[in-house]
Amino acid sequence: MQVFVINAPVNPELSVIIWKKTRVLKWVDFKKKPDLKSKASASSAIGFESKPFIEHIKAGNKFKFKIKDMQLSAVFIPDLSWVTKNVSKKNSKSLLKHEQGHFDLAEEITRKTRVMATNRFHDRPLNVKGKNEEVAKKDALLQAAGIRKKIEDELQKEFKSQETKYDDKTNHGLIVEHQEKYNKRFEKLRA
Repeated sequence: MQVFVINAPVNPELSVIIWKKTRVLKWVDFKKKPDLKSKASASSAIGFESKPFIEHIKAGNKFKFKIKDMQLSAVFIPDLSWVTKNVSKKNSKSLLKHEQGHFDLAEEITRKTRVMATNRFHDRPLNVKGKNEEVAKKDALLQAAGIRKKIEDELQKEFKSQETKYDDKTNHGLIVEHQEKYNKRFEKLRA
């Protein structure tokens, strides 16, 4: 039995910050030059990574592969995130909290999807094609990559929908009452 991981980020040149309970965003994490045409004061680039763990069982001349686990993570992409330099100290803290909310929202969605993915893909056999082990393994990797893309697309679609609601409801963090409700909701992620 052999377990291997598909661990190829969508864009390997970009470093990411994986969401963790103990890690909150800081302005130094926003590394891109500000978009001077934008009316926004900051922009967070959020994405998702999935890592399927594939188990390979060699049974005589047959090759069996199955997805053992599917790890999902919400990620913040510093090189695509920016903040204007003219953010006042008064607004800086609340704006950063709002931007953290985008990242927290992605984690919230990831957790829900993780349960679904576990139920749907844990120990799922892959019907591979190939006359030898190397060809069969490539087919297993191709199938897992397709599953991975589908999950990441679903995460991105749900995130965009929820992110629009978040920004509309809070008016990009300016409606303090609604922002505070989201902040309390997101605090539960760190419990």
